[in-house]
Amino acid sequence: MKKIGLSLAVLGLSVGLAACGNSNQSQSSQSESATKTTASQASSKANHSSSQATSTASAPAASSATTNSQSAATSQAPQDATTLGYRVFYTYLLQNGSPADIQTALEQHQLANIDVTDVSGKNVTSNYGKGVTDVFPAHTYTVSGTPLAAGTVTYQVIDENTVRVFAVPSHFQDQRWGTDHTWAQAQADAYMHHPTIMKVQTPSAQLLDLMKTTRDF
Repeated sequence: MKKIGLSLAVLGLSVGLAACGNSNQSQSSQSESATKTTASQASSKANHSSSQATSTASAPAASSATTNSQSAATSQAPQDATTLGYRVFYTYLLQNGSPADIQTALEQHQLANIDVTDVSGKNVTSNYGKGVTDVFPAHTYTVSGTPLAAGTVTYQVIDENTVRVFAVPSHFQDQRWGTDHTWAQAQADAYMHHPTIMKVQTPSAQLLDLMKTTRDF
């Protein structure tokens, strides 16, 4: 009986130790599983945060690219300034002649070297006016040909069919331009503050080509 009791006691101790060992292994396994789960969640959050940061950083760049593209598009001129200048000069010449007269003058080189020049921001008296510092507004041009007696037109573009003409003298021969500031300023104010509106006409393709290509070398 003592041996049986001892054996049972030993068996009970073994079972208890085994149970304890299983319990410890189970707890260890659960702990490892929890640790892995926590690490996985942390990694997932880190990846999500990184993705959000990348998305946020990309958005301003895309917006900036769009803005730059729109800015470039709106900065383009609606019409060739030179062609419009020839049309302005043609309209001016029509005041004293017909399209046939203009074509004949070009073909016989009585009129040649028609040039268009951007004078935006330049002095309104070509620096001849004593003390006059006013400058032409943006989109202002002059168009002229040879001989100069044909005239010079100074105009500001309103749209492709309308311009504002300033009666700027082609020559500043009066000595008062260089000696009398009050007089010079008054003259400049008169033609800059009182422009006329011109509706621009369009010559035939043949006449327009003559205006562009006729040169008197």
